Amino acid sequence: MSRILSVLAGAAVAVFGALVAGEYDYRGILPVVVGLALGVLVSEAVALGGQWRGWVPASVATVLAAAGVIWGGWIASGEGVAPYPALAWLGAALAAGVAVARTRPRATVRRRRARHPLD
Repeated sequence: MSRILSVLAGAAVAVFGALVAGEYDYRGILPVVVGLALGVLVSEAVALGGQWRGWVPASVATVLAAAGVIWGGWIASGEGVAPYPALAWLGAALAAGVAVARTRPRATVRRRRARHPLD
């Protein structure tokens, strides 16, 4: 149940981020900042909400974060009236990369057991 709620929380963060970011022009560095921010926030909502790491939550967070940036770009373009901002695709790629990097499975480190001198 907590995994479903964490996916819903990630979707809510992506929707809210798209609605807020869509009110601004996607010019200059803004799409990059939006992509980085949504990548971090969505991945944290998905991973920490359900204490869930792996390739499934990584793919969910990636899709949600990139979709939030793309939807925000569509809103910023006047919902299709003006041309779609090209930098929104860069922001979406950054959001996807950050989300996958933060929710992917972590490598486990094996610790060597200290050897006792008499062993």
